[in-house]
Formats: sequence, structure tokens, C-alpha cells
Amino acid sequence: MPTHLSRRTLLRGLGVAVSLPWLESMAPLQAIAAAASGAAANLPSPTAGPPVRLGFVYVPNGVNHGKWHIEGDGADFALSPTLSVLKDVKDQILFTRGLTLDQGRDHGDGGGDHPRATASFLTAAHARKSFGKDLRAGVSIDQLAAQRVGHLTRLPSLELACEPPNPPGMCDAGYSGVYRNCISWRTPTSPVPTETNSRQAFARLFGDPRQSTDAGRAARERMLRSSILDLVREDAAALNRTVGGADRQKVDEYLESVRAVERQIQAAERIPAKPLPEGTRMPAGTPPAVPDHIKVMLDLMVLAYQTDSTRIISLMLANGGSSRNFPFIGVQSAHHHYSHHEGRPENLDALQKIDTFYAEQFGYLVRRLKAIPEAGGTLLDRCLLLYGSPLRDGNKHDRHDLPVLLAGGGGGLVKPGRCIKWPVETPMANLFLTMLDGVGVKEEHFSDSTGRLAGIAG
Repeated sequence: MPTHLSRRTLLRGLGVAVSLPWLESMAPLQAIAAAASGAAANLPSPTAGPPVRLGFVYVPNGVNHGKWHIEGDGADFALSPTLSVLKDVKDQILFTRGLTLDQGRDHGDGGGDHPRATASFLTAAHARKSFGKDLRAGVSIDQLAAQRVGHLTRLPSLELACEPPNPPGMCDAGYSGVYRNCISWRTPTSPVPTETNSRQAFARLFGDPRQSTDAGRAARERMLRSSILDLVREDAAALNRTVGGADRQKVDEYLESVRAVERQIQAAERIPAKPLPEGTRMPAGTPPAVPDHIKVMLDLMVLAYQTDSTRIISLMLANGGSSRNFPFIGVQSAHHHYSHHEGRPENLDALQKIDTFYAEQFGYLVRRLKAIPEAGGTLLDRCLLLYGSPLRDGNKHDRHDLPVLLAGGGGGLVKPGRCIKWPVETPMANLFLTMLDGVGVKEEHFSDSTGRLAGIAG
């Protein structure tokens, strides 16, 4: 009979520890016994399945909303031109209308829309104008969740980004550049730095925190030069001797996905880095091509969720007010430039291309998670992934009817495959309260929330 495993079982080697995906051998013993007797359906589901994971994917500068927002309601809707790239996963996404970030508005503070909007994205709070000495926004939803459930995983949360940070000094109308670099805030005055280096993010996920000796550090250095799978080979072989055939296959497939991410990172490290604008740098291990960088970060998110290394991840696809160019999709000038389109067709067309590119990246994440079986469903079924921008239209800097998507089922909390139109000015914080419910965190209030979102479960 296969051995029962703890959800925290790790494959260990000198200096590294590799978490495992959800396996049948990890199901609670009473669930295994009930399944064997045909009584599994009578067990309470919260104790019998894997946890819900939260993800937050940020895009800057708003969208070409005329090509983004969809018409229709409920299950009777048609995808917009931009979102048509998600047609094959339409049934896995809840499309929203009416959500607002009121605290991202100026409220008498004047300019600085991009840093203020970025700071409000997950905090729903109004950022204080500051050059950096007295930063203040609010605790972000991901960090509140991490404070409640982060002790259950190796990493309380993971904060990733795909663009080098802005210099921390003043960058926009009296706001520090830090506001444009971070969407996660541990406290109202403590923004959480992002990790742009895919190699370092990989090491955070799979380095063994117990190994602080010289031998452990040397092992981690070897890991950075070769494969962590070589270091955990003996543990993996021992595990395969104790689990059933289905679990062995899942472990083998998972380890191959780890190796695939390693290959992406190693390939990136062999490509010479191109010069960057003064004041920015791209650490070694970061793929120089934007699509490759985003892909490896998305793959790391999947691995982190699959292994329950963390249940809370935020990813900035670019910084607030990003001026990134997109020559690989035929867009030569800066994203921020096109977001101030002034209604010109050529600018709106370029902006839609950028919006479509970013939506395609989110679609890749959704498809990856949907393809991974977990506990009779898929990994996506146990995720809630928010994707969107804190600006509706970068030309007007407006904050109502935001471009926001929610993918995954949240363990049954959300019924996707629909478009829901909430009343105009519905606080985004209401969605945050609902997402907290998914990970078992019950809060009565968050920032300017007025309650939980109605109709989200169908």
C-alpha cells in the first residue's frame, strides 16, 4: 500500500529543497479510507483537497477600452477584439464591469496619476505625495492574505516583476519612483520590493533555508550552475518507491517542468545583456527578450502554486507608467506615449496591440494551470487570479469601469465563464474581500469596501 505523505514533504539535497505537487498520497487519511469504502462524498470538502492560491497580475497605463470592454451579461456575451485571444479559456474567466479604485484619484493632490494608481492597485488606498522619506499607502490585499496564511507555506508570498525598477527618487509630480515599482505593501509604510531576476526567484523557491553552512552555500552555487534535480535525485528515487503509479507519473512530470524552467534561465544567461537606460539594470539570469522574461516568470508562478511553495503571488508585467517598447509586435514607441493617445487612430491601434500582447501572457498562465491535474480537478480550479490595470484609459487617467479579469474557480467560490456588470463605482476592495474568502480569511472591511461582490458564485 502506498505511504501516506505530508503536504510539506520535500525532496532534499545539499543546500536545496524541492516542494512537491499535490499527490493522491497527501490526501487526509480519513478521505483515503472513505474513498476506499465509497463514502468519500460525505466528507467535508475543505479538509479533503488542496488549498486555494491567489495571484495578482498588474499591467500599467490602462487600455484601449473601446477594444477591451465586452458587451453582454451573464453567460450571454461576446469577447471584445482585444480579449478574443482568450476565447479558448473564456469558460475559465470571470469578466468584470463597474469596478473602481476611487483612492487612485487625485482627491486634491494634482498630478502623479501613474504612481498613485499603481500604489492603489492592491491597496485601494490613497498614496501620500513623497520623495521617499515618508512613503504611505496601505496594506495590500496580497500581503494581508500572506499575514494570515503565509505561515502554512515555505514562502509567505512571492513578488515578481518583469521590468527593472525606477530610481527611488522623485519621478512624477512629487511622488517617489517607489510607488511605480511596487504593488505589494506589507504595512502602510513598507512597500515590498519585487524580484526581476528569474534565477534569484528560482533560488528563493528551491533553495533550502536550513542550509547556512559553507557546504550549503556551495551547494546553492552549484545549483545556479547546473540542475537542482541532480542534488535531489536520491530523495526522488526513494519517494518513487513508496508512492503509487499515478503519483510516480505526476512527480516525474513535475520534475521535468522544473528542469524546463531551469533550461529557460540557463539559456537566458548565455545571451549577452543589452545596454539599458541610465539608472536601471537587469541582473544576470534575466532573459533579455520581454516575451521570454514574462514566460519564465509565469512558469515560476505555476511551479510555486503546484508545489504549494507559496499561495500568494503578485506579478508586475511592467512598472507603473512604463515606457517599454514592443518592437516584437510592431510597436516602436513607448507604451506610456501610446496610452496618451489623444483619440488618434494610429495610437489607439498601437495601444490595442500592447493590450493584446499582455492579455496573451495572462492566457498562457491560465492554460498552464488548467493543464495540471489536481485532486480530481485542475490546479486552475483552486486558484483565483486577478489580472488588470488601475487605470481604465491612460489618456484620461480615469479609475472607473476598470479592465479587470478574474480567472479560476477558487475552490468553488467563483463561477467563471460569465461577464458580471456591477453598478458604476463599485469598489475594487469588494472584490478583494471576496478573494480573501477563497483562502479562508474572513475580513469585514478592506479600505473603502462596501461589502462582498454579489453574484460571483453564480
